[in-house]
Amino acid sequence: MKTKYLVVWLAMSAFLLNGCAVWKQNKWLAVHQKELKRLADSNLPAEQKLDGLVQDYVKFLHEDLKFVNPVKGAKYVKKYHDQNRASMDKILKSTATWQDGLNTLDKISLGVRTIKKPYVKDLIDLVPKFKKKYKQYAFALELAGKISGGLFRFAGKDLF
Repeated sequence: MKTKYLVVWLAMSAFLLNGCAVWKQNKWLAVHQKELKRLADSNLPAEQKLDGLVQDYVKFLHEDLKFVNPVKGAKYVKKYHDQNRASMDKILKSTATWQDGLNTLDKISLGVRTIKKPYVKDLIDLVPKFKKKYKQYAFALELAGKISGGLFRFAGKDLF
């Protein structure tokens, strides 16, 4: 009889833990969506929008790389990408226009400022891990390339 209760208890625990994980992931996705939409629709300078985008992306990378199962992680990446594509594209378009208008001295100044940003070290550390984990998922690689490429566009090439 005790074995029967133990089996039921274990099954319920597994169900609740899985449900809690999905709820937590959906909460994370909602926070990302809200922040990226706010940035995309704001009147902030392009550099601040880009900073916000990359900071959100670094937070997303930290969350995603916690997934042990790459299939579940890929689903999370796909949801993030699909629900935030329009906001990310809007931010990247405005920052590309801004970066294209910079003269050489401004680009050098931007490069120095970018290297000093607190999130760059995390980005440099996390993007290769992310690309390695999801090398068979084109949408995940596209996302990583877009964000890192947008940050370092002023350098004339994607550093990642």
